[in-house]
Amino acid sequence: MEILVEIFGYLNPGDRFQVGLTCKRWLEATQYQQFVNDLCLAFHKTHFSDSTSPVSGLLQSSRNFQNVVLSQVDFNETERFFSRFGENIYELSFKACDIREKTFTSILMSVPNLRTLRIEGCRELLMSGRLFESASDQAKLAETLQNVTTLSLACNRYLSDALFKRTVSLMPNLESIDLCGCHISFHKGLYRKFYPGRPDDASESVLTFYYISQFIERQADKLKSLNFSSTLIDGDALELLAGYENLQLETFNMNSCDQLTKPGISTLVQKQSSLQHLDFSRSVRFTDSCLVKICAHLPELKSLKIRRCRALTDLGIKQIVRLRKLQVLDISECESVTGQGIIQGIASAGPNPVLLELYVSALNLCESSVIKIAENFPSLRLLDLSYCFHSVSDLCLQIIFKNLIWLRHLNLDYCDKISDSAMTGVGMLQKVQDFETSKTTVPNTIEPAAQQDPDEIEPMPAVQLPVNPPEELYKISLRSRAEQEIVNDAMRKRAMMEICQQNEFKEDAVTSGLSIDRLKGLRVLRLSQCNKLSDISLMYAFKLKELRELSLAKCQQISIVGIKSLVRNCPSLEVVDLSECHNINDKSIELIAIHLKRLQTLSLDRCFQLSDFSLDYIAIHCKALRTLDVRGCRNMCAEPNLRLVSVPTLKTVHISKPGPYLGEAGYFVKKPPPPPMPKRI
Repeated sequence: MEILVEIFGYLNPGDRFQVGLTCKRWLEATQYQQFVNDLCLAFHKTHFSDSTSPVSGLLQSSRNFQNVVLSQVDFNETERFFSRFGENIYELSFKACDIREKTFTSILMSVPNLRTLRIEGCRELLMSGRLFESASDQAKLAETLQNVTTLSLACNRYLSDALFKRTVSLMPNLESIDLCGCHISFHKGLYRKFYPGRPDDASESVLTFYYISQFIERQADKLKSLNFSSTLIDGDALELLAGYENLQLETFNMNSCDQLTKPGISTLVQKQSSLQHLDFSRSVRFTDSCLVKICAHLPELKSLKIRRCRALTDLGIKQIVRLRKLQVLDISECESVTGQGIIQGIASAGPNPVLLELYVSALNLCESSVIKIAENFPSLRLLDLSYCFHSVSDLCLQIIFKNLIWLRHLNLDYCDKISDSAMTGVGMLQKVQDFETSKTTVPNTIEPAAQQDPDEIEPMPAVQLPVNPPEELYKISLRSRAEQEIVNDAMRKRAMMEICQQNEFKEDAVTSGLSIDRLKGLRVLRLSQCNKLSDISLMYAFKLKELRELSLAKCQQISIVGIKSLVRNCPSLEVVDLSECHNINDKSIELIAIHLKRLQTLSLDRCFQLSDFSLDYIAIHCKALRTLDVRGCRNMCAEPNLRLVSVPTLKTVHISKPGPYLGEAGYFVKKPPPPPMPKRI
């Protein structure tokens, strides 16, 4: 048993779950404490009753579930389930559930070892305002919930001061509280309106920061995490929190808070020097001066998220290099940040083995900045380069494959300059060698080419197209630019296919450069809108045994030839997105349904060649499918969900609503009415 536990420790949770289905001995090995924490029992859009499926089947299981999530669930009988598993539940989440106060109270009384409680978006539970009102229930729950350290009340519109006060009074050891999306009043005038005479009586109508701050002050010596995202928290509230002497926060989230001010942020970071995780994403008033204060006063910061803070520029981004312990950095969608801020900032201090996750989506980067990222952050597990239209080239991908071998998540959505040459390495060896040579001979300074406009940088073609004979040089082409691009892609694909077929058994010749299969541990790969990728990449590069999520949406050159190799070389796929891949047909879906046994989510939006045969293949072979998207598949029946009733795990089917009709001319017109009934039958 000790040997099995040691071996299973090297597997990811998905593989470990599949291993547990082999035999009872292996199932016992996967039930050790260190493995059970990685699993979650989720109920979504179902009826929860002890006498009906799926609860009745779980009652016969020998497993223990520590994390239970109930999303959009309505309840009937819960006594047997929670009496059976309640003592082993440490995390319990209710998300948009239809549940009564009595049922909810009885459930909480059955989980004496609960550590985390989430009540998110449960409007029916809080609308009456009578939750935890009974004195006898409060006495019993105070004993049951005394071990709770994490409480989430996010997105509850009807949360009031009275409900908040009664809830937190039952949990004396709280360390983390989440009030994201709640309607909190920070204005003192509104407080005076609802508390004219007796301020000690909690209001049943409004949630004010006054009562929340009182709780924070009482719990200051234990609180470590606060979340006020999507609220009207302002600078005055931050200054009030910073004034509590015993408060030593480690995590503070203020995502989408438009009322923040520079003095409030400056006071907070100066007083709360123990902060390790900060999130100011989508805060329009977060500026360079705020970022400079953070870099100067928070040397222990490990996670910084400032996505879509549009007031940020390169001046502030350059200061991030001072955060030497930073592990997660998100600066995506900051319009004024350029590649020079990366080169002269976080990438200017040499190799950084600490940074693990980097999000630079939709930035105005250059090719040199992407190469700097690949060279200076060798320990990256996640890299998001999506929507960097002009900066991610074939050479950049080769440098990424060479240096970032520990990548687990790579996002290249809408990087449309990527071609098959980068994925397979065909024809890229000489280009990489030339780059390495120029790097050793040219001084390490900012090259003039890096300062050019990205549109002016001409990428070197990876594969030379056949030279036209002399008589064709004088022919005048009547093709449009789009038609000529299609012809060029076809010629390039034909040339690469010939090279790969000639050297199929000569590994050094096929992968003269570096292919993506060098990233052995890659689990998530997103390549939407990469139109230059074709079946060649799937046939000769995609040999990723651990790949779980793949997006090839809008890759028009993908067909059944590539799908046949994909399902053979990537057997662990769970999420596949082939939306708007117009060459995908029913045979492709048959291969996917037969070979991808773990498939849970399949997106086939606007795949016009698919018909009802695809639905039949899915119904027969996909026994683990949960979500299917067939919107825009006009050759399918009007109600495809009726053909999939035999899939027991299927919960969501996205179908097209009645709307425009594609006429014979190829454009959308109003769907013709049905023929009139004859007057006589």
